[in-house]
Amino acid sequence: MKFRKASRVFLLITLSICIQMVNSATTTRAAATAGKSTHTDAEILRKCLRQVGSIDMASELQKVQRYSKWTKEEIPCFTRCLATEKRWFDADASKWHKQQIADDLGADMFNYCRYELDRYNEDGCEFAYTGLRCLKQAEFYLPQTLKNILSCASELNVTMNELKKYAGFPEKEVVPCLFQCLAKKLNFYTSDYEWNFDNWIRAFGPMRQDRFASIVCKVSAEQIATRDKCEWMYEEYNCLERLNYNTDGSYPLTETTTLSAVLASKNAKTTEVVNTS
Repeated sequence: MKFRKASRVFLLITLSICIQMVNSATTTRAAATAGKSTHTDAEILRKCLRQVGSIDMASELQKVQRYSKWTKEEIPCFTRCLATEKRWFDADASKWHKQQIADDLGADMFNYCRYELDRYNEDGCEFAYTGLRCLKQAEFYLPQTLKNILSCASELNVTMNELKKYAGFPEKEVVPCLFQCLAKKLNFYTSDYEWNFDNWIRAFGPMRQDRFASIVCKVSAEQIATRDKCEWMYEEYNCLERLNYNTDGSYPLTETTTLSAVLASKNAKTTEVVNTS
């Protein structure tokens, strides 16, 4: 297993997506092996429904079809079986196989949920359910985040060299108002500039710290009233990024998520995509 240090800077995700040119890691990878994957998943589905003791199979399948709308696990321990059969989850140890998830679904999907997958729960059924629910949310929300990042980059004529500078968490924003553009599109703030915290989480994934701990990143009301909006918004983002998303290198990531791999592989093409999206 290889481990590489990488930041969760939202613009680095843009670089990755420009190269991959995908909307969802799961659907793209599934398309590559459609026949085999469909057959295997159907077998896993039937096996897990039998394993959890389902009698009325038709009724249970209807529940599975609305899985994305579950607010709690409607078929007890069903998702633990699914995750175990996919080799993503160790049911005995109640532990996620992080490298396998990154390999199967892509680093962007894994990164979105990496802190959720770290919140150990001795109840393996609940732990598996919350983890798979997060991965499902990533499949839905991550493409929206990436689409809006690209839109802002295009609107502000952001160059590749400018994007590269975000990798080091600069104190001053490289492209003025780039983050403010994203914040507006994704509704990160209320009308009086309080955080719409749920929208931050939908965009970037579950945070390492809880909401109370993150309050250290909120600028004062006086600063909001007197300072340039783009400046203090970027300052808040930069703080939250460091506090909640910037990793210490202990997570498995594929090469396509690192800045060096992006620049080495498709520098010119990526620049063109960013500027014409």
